[in-house]
Amino acid sequence: MSIANIPYYLAALPIIYFVLPSVLAVLPQKPQFLLKCIVVLLATLVMSVAGCFISIVCAILDKRYAINYIVSRIFSHLAAKPCGVTYRIVGEEHLDTYPAIVVCNHQSSMDMMVLGRVFPKHCVVMAKKELLYFPFLGVFMKLSNAIFIDRKNHKKAIESTTQAVADMKKHNSGIWIFPEGTRSRLDTADLLPFKKGAFHLAIQAQLPILPIVAEGYSHIYDSARRSFPGGELEIRVLEPIPTIGMTADNVNELVERTRNVMLQHLKEMDTHTHGTTEASKSLASSEATSTTSTGKTSATSVGLDEAVKKRKTLKD
Repeated sequence: MSIANIPYYLAALPIIYFVLPSVLAVLPQKPQFLLKCIVVLLATLVMSVAGCFISIVCAILDKRYAINYIVSRIFSHLAAKPCGVTYRIVGEEHLDTYPAIVVCNHQSSMDMMVLGRVFPKHCVVMAKKELLYFPFLGVFMKLSNAIFIDRKNHKKAIESTTQAVADMKKHNSGIWIFPEGTRSRLDTADLLPFKKGAFHLAIQAQLPILPIVAEGYSHIYDSARRSFPGGELEIRVLEPIPTIGMTADNVNELVERTRNVMLQHLKEMDTHTHGTTEASKSLASSEATSTTSTGKTSATSVGLDEAVKKRKTLKD
């Protein structure tokens, strides 16, 4: 490739971008799945590199806490359109509530598209320490003030969260956290038990919890079936839950309240997407999970227990 031809290649990129969705849409299921995953991977790589430059510019302009918002929005469009994914956002006005501790359900690696479309302004990501060593992505996350948690070292994890509270107050920013701790990969509209870190942070900083719920999107992307047809993805930004006046004694109450309201909306969306029959099964499953019977364990409860055990071995 000669340097003289670079302008022609650059000029062809927008054409490829708009034509690619039509080409990918007619491919057989497995090749379509593979190519769309490659598209998402390339979009991640491109935005990781571009994000480094955007981070530098924002740092010079003293706008470091706009880095994630700018990069995530560009990524959501760059990756979603070729893959045939569209968004339906409910309650987007709540994204103007900041700073806040943002909590969202975690289904798969495709949650990057969810994060990209609704990531709020003045917010940073809390992520596992291992992501720091990913090529380009780690550099970008470091430049964008991401908070890295060493989940294997409790003392360091506590130090990181304490520093996070100080940074939030200093920069008037919030944090995006997946409270399930790992990808749920559940077959029904359900949530894994929430870890309490996000809620301790919210109470310590006296910031509201901003719940975000993405519908179960196995009809759009399903790695187990190697299926990625695309479609409309509904995301609900719920009303903020205040923490003013709460203390550490209220953590369990806050966790339960947040999880319950998120689960309610997740089941509602499942009803709309998959029909009443599957939603009824999911509702029965949830009720069986939350009901403790003397000497007996329901099949659904066993399934959830297995999912919780599996989270210890899965690498997010």
